Amino acid sequence: MKYLFLIVLFFLPSVSAASGEDELKPKELEEISVTATRTERTTKEIPAAIDTISREDIKNTRMFNLKEALAGISGVQSETKNGGYDSRLIIRGAGLKARYGVREIMILLDGVPITDPDGMSRLDFVDSQLVEKIDIVKGPNSTLYGANAAGGVINIITRNPFEERKSVTAGHGSDNSRMYNLNYGSSIKNTYFNISGSHRSTDSWRQWNTFSTDQASLKVGHLFTDNSTIEAAVSYTEADLRLPGALTKEQFEKDIRQLTAEQWRHSGRYSKIFSTNIKMEKETGSFTLKPLLYYQTWSHYHPVTGLINDGGADVYGADLQADMKHLIAGMEGTLTTGLTGQVDKGDGEKYTYRDYLKVPGPSGRIKNTLSDKKGDLAETGSDTTTKWGVFVQESLRPSGKWIVDLGVRYDQVAFDINTKTYWEYSYSKGKYLLSTETIKRDETFDSISPRLGVVYSLNKIVNLYGNISTGFQTPQSSEMSANPDLKPLTVYNYETGMKARFTGGHSIDLSLFFMKVRDEIVQTVVGGESTYSNAGKSEKKGVEFTGKFQVMKGLFAGGTYTYSDFQFREFTEWISGTPYNRNGNRFPYIPEHQYSIFAYYNHPSGFKFKVNTDTWGEYYMDNANTEKYKGYKFLTNALIGYEKKNLDITLDAYNIFDKRYAMEVTKDSTKSDPYLYRPGAPFSLMARVTCRF
Repeated sequence: MKYLFLIVLFFLPSVSAASGEDELKPKELEEISVTATRTERTTKEIPAAIDTISREDIKNTRMFNLKEALAGISGVQSETKNGGYDSRLIIRGAGLKARYGVREIMILLDGVPITDPDGMSRLDFVDSQLVEKIDIVKGPNSTLYGANAAGGVINIITRNPFEERKSVTAGHGSDNSRMYNLNYGSSIKNTYFNISGSHRSTDSWRQWNTFSTDQASLKVGHLFTDNSTIEAAVSYTEADLRLPGALTKEQFEKDIRQLTAEQWRHSGRYSKIFSTNIKMEKETGSFTLKPLLYYQTWSHYHPVTGLINDGGADVYGADLQADMKHLIAGMEGTLTTGLTGQVDKGDGEKYTYRDYLKVPGPSGRIKNTLSDKKGDLAETGSDTTTKWGVFVQESLRPSGKWIVDLGVRYDQVAFDINTKTYWEYSYSKGKYLLSTETIKRDETFDSISPRLGVVYSLNKIVNLYGNISTGFQTPQSSEMSANPDLKPLTVYNYETGMKARFTGGHSIDLSLFFMKVRDEIVQTVVGGESTYSNAGKSEKKGVEFTGKFQVMKGLFAGGTYTYSDFQFREFTEWISGTPYNRNGNRFPYIPEHQYSIFAYYNHPSGFKFKVNTDTWGEYYMDNANTEKYKGYKFLTNALIGYEKKNLDITLDAYNIFDKRYAMEVTKDSTKSDPYLYRPGAPFSLMARVTCRF
């Protein structure tokens, strides 16, 4: 807690000095968010912890990867194990179990879910060069967004088709990293359109880690005479990413750029994605209707541990929302209700690796792969996951000082899993064995998720808020295949906080939360094999602070701080048939203390600079809490640039002191060399030029 008070004490004098007599005047233009409540509200009026990454923030971020924009947000851990588009996102401990992709967090792209019905999100959907704004809602939000939003909601907002903007961006950096974007927006009478094409690629600083993606999109919007709108979007992505794997402790200390010593040295994800959606907003008297329909199809070639996945899925979805403004006993109110549905039809095959080296001797154990070419057919499968829900929320304003949100939702998620295996990789024997197993699973989970949120305006500067919210998280298909007895996770969140908005752009956000989690889904890795189990009970306590202040005209400074105390209360971990009591142990990977400091300056001449530094405290490497990794201190990035009229030139440097650090360290005590290090990126440069027309 001392870090929180130090940050507050450091920055409060800046508020006083910069504000003067205007200190008690509210900020005139505050960020608007629709994500947290599904209706437009200022962030100060939302009874939840929320961060908004603005267009200005995005413009001064490299945006080769989404994690770059999300780094330094209180309550959020954002890193990448693999570079490219890959981002590991954790909000208040949710998402910790993800081996790849994002879990337990609902991801929206322009309000359209890109999270599958079972909770898996793939960020290769997202063209980071088009991102204009990001809303992050922290804490469970299943009442409005349904199952699999137990950790929070992130809404990635891209360029609006109704803004007629034309631009060209070109960037080049270390390790032959390149980014290009061409964007053309125009209109024909009341019909607007935006066409975009992007390319990102890098040879990477690590072996077996090249990345390349090409993306194209078209957005069309029509504005009717009654101000109602209809929008349609189509996008296509091809993304190739080699996954470099972890290093041993000796490798990490010697050369972080080298090839992994793990068996599976040729992992990757090579994907093709097509998505389309159509949405409308129409006001009819006191009603506003917001129907949304979407379709996504993807396929991938995905060499991973043991086997090579070759398959894909079709996802169909609808979100039908209606808002009604009304009066109840003289109080202004908005009733928000809706029906959502989503169907994911997946099918694919798994193969053995064709080319690998064996350990000398009769055991026949696989030492390491030699390529990512597929061998024998190992498994066929077809899965259908169906999710639907209905929700209602009443938002009342009893007076000018109070806002009360009361909502409830019912959700149902159904799994139909059919798998037939021919070969399996045996971790104990270290080789492929014949298999004739057939798996058929029909499982349905449902939940009722209520929520209560309250905002009280203390004065024109400060709002106080509190909420009691719930979350519901199902296991994924792959997790249930590993453990058919998995139960869904449920979480109860109790939160209070303060939001202050001052003139001149000063702001302070403080949140305190306590979560009780039942049946937390925990990943256990033994001998290189991942499995999943339910921790009976766990508790999460935390403090999140964000401050931003204008020190002088054009110069802003601030910081964030996160305190996390996440513990298992009832958890028996089974390792090789032996039970181990983990009651009272802390979650691995999540540091107790995490903080960042930033400053940026915009001069009237067009010159600008930004610097930020992040510190990630020590954390345990495993569920047993046998050992800690030290984390890292003051990982620093900087940017200088010039922006005037239609020209924007920037040069940024990441990890400017070239610190050697690991973004994750895990420990598997069953192995002779138990440590796995995933190194963080070394020093790199990127120069970018954007011309707007």
